[in-house]
Amino acid sequence: MEFLTSKDLTLNPAGYLINKTTKKPVDHKDFVAQQKAAEYVIKLADAIKDKNFTVGKVDCLSDIKLEVLASINSKNVKEYVATPKEPTSKVVDDLTKYALDFVNFQDNKEEADAINKLMDSFSSIEGVESVGDYFSEGLTKLNAIYSIKEILAAVKINIDKLK
Repeated sequence: MEFLTSKDLTLNPAGYLINKTTKKPVDHKDFVAQQKAAEYVIKLADAIKDKNFTVGKVDCLSDIKLEVLASINSKNVKEYVATPKEPTSKVVDDLTKYALDFVNFQDNKEEADAINKLMDSFSSIEGVESVGDYFSEGLTKLNAIYSIKEILAAVKINIDKLK
């Protein structure tokens, strides 16, 4: 058994998890299982990041006709008095931002809780990255070794797109 961190691990050309310095194959059941789950999460995030899962607005012919007529009629109206502009105020802007933050708090909290819950399933990877763990000798094949940073970015995409 060897105590290794993520900096000590690499994949050889055949895809086996090995110790960088000794070149011996190593295994850690939890770490490997979480790496395979991370691969799915990351590839799913790549597949859905540019997709739109919301139903778009359905166009109504009668609404379009009314908009066309309104635009035609508005061109015929001559402006005799300048239309006033909406006043701006830093206080109003700050109050609006505060109100929106207050309204969005519950959604933001639920999103953070969902991210943290999903990220907790990758605790072994985080432990190997931050402190290290004991790896036994054994053959394990992986396609890649993912970092917590990569996994977190993918989890955020997945949570955002699939909510």
